[in-house]
Amino acid sequence: MLRTLTAGMVAVLLLSSCASSPIERQPIEELKPYVPTVELSDSSEFSDLELCRIKDGDPELTNMTAGFPIPEGRIDLRTGANVHIIGVDFVDKSGGPTSPQDQNQIYADSIQSFYEAQSSVPLEFQWNWYPEWVTMPNSINSYGLGGDFFAGKFDGNAYSNFAQALINIVDSKTDFSGSNFLFIVFPKGITSEEIGTFLVNTQTDYLTDEGSIPNLIMAGGDYVDSDTYIHEFGHGLGLTDIRDTTDIGNQNSDGMYYDMMNNPTYPELLVWHRFLLGFLGDSQLHCKTSSDPSTHWLIPVASEATGVKGVVVPLNDTEAIIVESRRPIGYDTRLEGNPSLIGTVVYTLDSKIPYHRTPVKVVDVLGLEESVEVMGYSFKVIESGAFGAVIEIVKIQ
Repeated sequence: MLRTLTAGMVAVLLLSSCASSPIERQPIEELKPYVPTVELSDSSEFSDLELCRIKDGDPELTNMTAGFPIPEGRIDLRTGANVHIIGVDFVDKSGGPTSPQDQNQIYADSIQSFYEAQSSVPLEFQWNWYPEWVTMPNSINSYGLGGDFFAGKFDGNAYSNFAQALINIVDSKTDFSGSNFLFIVFPKGITSEEIGTFLVNTQTDYLTDEGSIPNLIMAGGDYVDSDTYIHEFGHGLGLTDIRDTTDIGNQNSDGMYYDMMNNPTYPELLVWHRFLLGFLGDSQLHCKTSSDPSTHWLIPVASEATGVKGVVVPLNDTEAIIVESRRPIGYDTRLEGNPSLIGTVVYTLDSKIPYHRTPVKVVDVLGLEESVEVMGYSFKVIESGAFGAVIEIVKIQ
């Protein structure tokens, strides 16, 4: 049975002013050989990651998370995204001579390229394109999809009913076996007055003859760009928004400045999100549970190398301090224009913070010889460069 959609079930990329140009990843130069001048702590001391699997503490949010475990129904890209894409046109809004795939392949490519670049382990994508436009029998406006989410006019039932009606039309001609994501796309030139909201829904099961599909993207209006697709796809993986969405029409960074789930300007995923999604190799994260001083070499989070990308210091079941290195490489080249965000990033995680506020907040971005104290720990950068940073962590007595 289809559940009623509410605004709380819908996630849309609202920082769209940052997404005026397509997201691009610049080639990354191989890190030059580097040997720290100080002695590093033994990595084996930080290899037990269990205490760093900070659990989700949000008492209400069930379809997305800031902590472990990833909610049921979300996609594990290590085992595979099986995406069905159906193009829909209308009697008064034709898709024209080019196919849905011709018009939308760029978005599938952007999603796959982005997430593969975030992961140090292999990911699986299967894209299943319905070969032709499915023409709905009535005019586009008759389906009531023009409500603008930002203006409070979004009609969740209209979207949900439309999606299920479309599935019913194509079900006999489509094998949905194993499908875990449905994309509904529309012809180019659709306006926000006609399709008012770029929808991602992860709280309704859409029914097919072969089973249910737990994740839906319906790409509408003026928000159709690669950045939006990548962000919304992240919700299908289980990631929550990490910015202040309390005021739908006037959102802000809320103390976090990186990651596609915050904004598309500096989109490389936080090391915390990479850990949460299983994107890191076993040796790429240090879990610091000892009170002894320690020294760690962190390579840039966007690097293709296999070194350590972050340190997690667990404080309790739902809180931690996390450290990573940010450099203007990969998808983060726009950092060149904001040097204050380049360096060693120290941030906190509190998974109890409820949805609409970010559970991760930047404490400081450190340069060479700079330090910060937070929640009983001192973090100091003792070496820094294109190779990342060497940091010293001391528990304050």
